[in-house]
Amino acid sequence: MALQHSTQTRPEKKYLWRFLALNRSDMCAKPCRISVEAPTEHDARRVLAPFFILSLSARLSAQGVCNV
Repeated sequence: MALQHSTQTRPEKKYLWRFLALNRSDMCAKPCRISVEAPTEHDARRVLAPFFILSLSARLSAQGVCNV
C-alpha cells in the first residue's frame, strides 16, 4: 500500500511588522509609524523600503488583528 502524502500546504503565519519610518522623498519629514502584514521581516521591508528608510520597532502576531 502506497503512503499518501497530503497535498495541502500549511498556511504561512503572518505577522504585523511595525517600523519607524522616514519618507525618502521628503528631507524635512518627521519619523512616523508604519505597519505592514507579512510572513517575514524581509517581505515587509521589500514592500516599504523603496519609499521609506526603516527601523524595526515590533513584530506582532497577526492572529486576531482587525484591518479596518
